[in-house]
Amino acid sequence: MDTKDTMMLIAIGSLQLGVIVLAVSVPLMLRRVPMNRSFGFRIPAAFESDQRWYDINAFGGRWLAIGSLFIIAAGVAGFVVSPSHFDAYAYGSVANVVLAVGIPIVLTLIWSQRRG
Repeated sequence: MDTKDTMMLIAIGSLQLGVIVLAVSVPLMLRRVPMNRSFGFRIPAAFESDQRWYDINAFGGRWLAIGSLFIIAAGVAGFVVSPSHFDAYAYGSVANVVLAVGIPIVLTLIWSQRRG
């Protein structure tokens, strides 16, 4: 497999991951996910009450949705970036995913502590 094919796989994977993250975040934003132990921001503060659960998950869901747009944008960029920039694109895509998901998690943790 050559560099261009590998870039296309990374681009398609980024697009798919971005869409999945967006799909996961929408029901959280819309407060459609009741308290449970398998889906959502399952931090101790979220289990204090139904209201806290929905508030925390709506906040985190909004930030995840924003992060998903960066992941999708990186996927789209993979279709136009020159194969000569493969290394930068590949490492940048990984960093992008880590930040696009990690920042919303950290912001949600901080927000839930301040609003506690």
